[in-house]
Amino acid sequence: MRRVFFLALYYGLSGYVVLRGFLVLPHLWLFQGAYLLICAWAVFGYFLFSYLKDWFYMPLINGLLAISSLWLPGVIYLFVGICLVDMGWLITPGSFHSLFSGRSWIIALGMIGTVGGVLLKGYFNALNVEIKKIELHIEKKCPLGSLRVVVASDIHAGGTIGKRRLSIILKKILSLDPDLILLPGDLLDGSKRVLEKEGIEHFFKSLSAGYGVYSCIGNHECFYDSDSLSSFLENCGIAVLRDETRRVDDFFYVVGRDDQAVEIIEGKAKRKTLREILKNCDRSKPILVMDHRPTAIDEAVREQVDLLVCGHTHQGQFWPINHIVDRLFPLSYGYRKIGLSHIVVTRGAGTWGPPVRVGQRSEIMLLHLFFHKE
Repeated sequence: MRRVFFLALYYGLSGYVVLRGFLVLPHLWLFQGAYLLICAWAVFGYFLFSYLKDWFYMPLINGLLAISSLWLPGVIYLFVGICLVDMGWLITPGSFHSLFSGRSWIIALGMIGTVGGVLLKGYFNALNVEIKKIELHIEKKCPLGSLRVVVASDIHAGGTIGKRRLSIILKKILSLDPDLILLPGDLLDGSKRVLEKEGIEHFFKSLSAGYGVYSCIGNHECFYDSDSLSSFLENCGIAVLRDETRRVDDFFYVVGRDDQAVEIIEGKAKRKTLREILKNCDRSKPILVMDHRPTAIDEAVREQVDLLVCGHTHQGQFWPINHIVDRLFPLSYGYRKIGLSHIVVTRGAGTWGPPVRVGQRSEIMLLHLFFHKE
């Protein structure tokens, strides 16, 4: 139902914006034909090139996919711009109207230039990955005393995240000198065949940390067969925890939960409850849980896990989607302590679809955990 609503809204906005643009064009078939071709590419291009990329690996397709994806935020901002111009037209005097009589194209070009500037700034926001540092005190004993944990979700390698951006993200992760790396889902956004043709595995193989690199399954891995992509990540040296726990050097536990999409999209068994997953754990030791979506926070709190890390929301990625996301999740971004549990939701190191972030930057989190020493 959500997908139907999204597509109806997307095509409705697109049709309205394209029509308003068409009305200010010169009445010359060459201009009108070129305009309609460009608009058709903008409106349908992302879906077309996403489909083609599933079957073919071509750098040209990657570039066209990234450019056409910009229409999604672009059409929102163009629609807002048109509404503002219409309201301004209603409240301005007639003398102002006569100034632009027959020159509506000037306003249209100004609007396109402004939106282009916003998207360009958004691209640099996405490229310029921010490091967010948080210190957390875990109320359990551990011989380590402290632990540097890097959290990076929603990288979306293989979508509009090419090798250049992936390299930047992974180098940032390694520059933080992590003891432990947690990657809570949506690392990949493409089929195993295409990822291998792109050579994505060579980049992920560079990741290492003293106590390991761990991931869980997100909803986007389920679009391309989560079993296949789990195998791909395991071959890269990343341990994919699928409703399972890993005891790390008798110091602490790392837990990974399957995303709900394993059942909803792939039709596989419903994921285990957190209580089932933790039934054989020594609860006196720190328990660090990865769950892609921040929808089961209450369950984590009930089981008194020490740390829950999530992603998925992207904090909306661009205005005004951030306000919608805030209403969809109990915690759409940031940190909150509930009872004994520390809850962290990151906006993600990469981007889905359009490679832009408006009003925010891409993010990697460095969590400095402090324990009671034994």
